[in-house]
Amino acid sequence: MNAVILTGASRGLGLALATDLALAGTTVVGVARKESEGWCALAARCPGSVHFIAADLSSAGALSALMPAALAALSGQRLRTLALINNAGVVTPVARVGEADPAQTAAALHINLLAPMVLTGDFIRLSEGLADDRRVLNISSGAAVKTLPGWAVYGATKAGLDHYTRHAAAEAAQRGKGLRVVSLYPGVVDTDMQATIRSSDPDAFPDRPAFEALKRDGGLASPADTARRIVTYLFAPSFGSTPVDDIRTASA
Repeated sequence: MNAVILTGASRGLGLALATDLALAGTTVVGVARKESEGWCALAARCPGSVHFIAADLSSAGALSALMPAALAALSGQRLRTLALINNAGVVTPVARVGEADPAQTAAALHINLLAPMVLTGDFIRLSEGLADDRRVLNISSGAAVKTLPGWAVYGATKAGLDHYTRHAAAEAAQRGKGLRVVSLYPGVVDTDMQATIRSSDPDAFPDRPAFEALKRDGGLASPADTARRIVTYLFAPSFGSTPVDDIRTASA
């Protein structure tokens, strides 16, 4: 049996990932602030194979208990592959340097960077011996390597996530215990995050027209299609061969 712990599971790409995984027979432990209608519908459709943990990843105090609770939900199962997908993320604050709200900046650092770091570390430490094959997939963004005015905070958190992943992947290779870690760019997906981007103040985010054009011209990938590609990538034998990868160009 395969099992996946998934943050940001209640909507958007996270819900699409949970759906694809659960319908394929994978046990999913979803983490989000609250259950959505979509998540409840999935739970009713796949009783016993989806579990939910309510957690606010912007709160550092909530992180220490999260991985033990997620692994406890999987206790007693014989697992072939156990994976963690750090999918939760926020694009706010969209603001030029010096104009970002400090509270929003702190929340972005917690959700986009601190939470994946803590959860990855806890997963590696606490899941040892629970499955021969363990995988961590951090959902990153091309913003990690592109410079877009207004996205200093978002880009910095994703760049930090990528480099943390490189370190974790190098250490995993040294451990030699069936552990692999990857940071993946999912492409531009039609989610609520894109709606937030299109509603940004154009003075704070001059590239807004380009994102409006992506929506208008059908340039956004659907969450369902992207989720299918990511799940295939996650379980591919070659997973982990490239520590920082892009789903649009990946060979897996």
